Amino acid sequence: MTDRDYGSIRVEEIDGSHVRMGISTYSWQNVTRIRRRAIALGRNYAKGWHCLHCGNLMPEWKRVDAKYCKEGCRKMAARQRR
Repeated sequence: MTDRDYGSIRVEEIDGSHVRMGISTYSWQNVTRIRRRAIALGRNYAKGWHCLHCGNLMPEWKRVDAKYCKEGCRKMAARQRR
């Protein structure tokens, strides 16, 4: 469930372990979906949601259950496992 409107949820990295989140909604958007996604993202960022391969902070447009920040990291991790 990715956020279709990328401008509705904003994530700003303050330092290595803290992020600041904000949401903005319009009357024509599904507010419940955006709010639930923001809560799930907040839970992930509170646990330290980083890429398993490179260690970078996960971008807010990724799926909530994603483990890698990009396709290249996923492929490189798979090659290392072989």
